[in-house]
Amino acid sequence: MPKAGGNKGATVLYNRKKTPMKHICIVLLTSLTLFACALDRGNGPDIVIDDNSTVIDVRTAREYNNGHLNNAVNIPYDEIQNKIGIHVHSKNEKIVLYCRTGRRSGIALKTLQAMGYTNAINAGSYKKLKRNEREQAKKSASSLAEREME
Repeated sequence: MPKAGGNKGATVLYNRKKTPMKHICIVLLTSLTLFACALDRGNGPDIVIDDNSTVIDVRTAREYNNGHLNNAVNIPYDEIQNKIGIHVHSKNEKIVLYCRTGRRSGIALKTLQAMGYTNAINAGSYKKLKRNEREQAKKSASSLAEREME
C-alpha cells in the first residue's frame, strides 16, 4: 500500500492544501445564501395599501424624515407598544408596517400580535414599497390621461 508523506516516489493519499479552499467555498456559499435571504426579506407578493389601512413606518424619526410612504405615520418599533393607541383605535383595524429591510417591522408585528391586534402585516422594505407606490401613481396618471382623451 502506498504511503502518504515525504518519501520520494510515494503516492499522496490526502492533500491538506485542498482543504482550505473547500472551507472557503463553503463559507462563501453560506454567506451568499444568507445575503440573498436578507435581500429577499419582505419581497413577497405586492402589498396593497388601501385607504382603510393605517400605514406605520417603524424606522427612526431621522429615517422617516428622509422619506416615507404617503399617509404613513412614524412610530419607531421600540415605541409601538406605548404609542399604537394614538393612531389605531380598534384591534381589528388593518395595519401595514414597514421599515428599511423588514426586520424591525417584523419585531413590531410580533409586539402588536402579542397585544391582540389581529389585522397587522409586515410589508417589509421601504424601498420596495416606495417603488410600488411610484408605479401605482404612474399607472393612475396614465389611466387618467387615457380617460381624458376619450
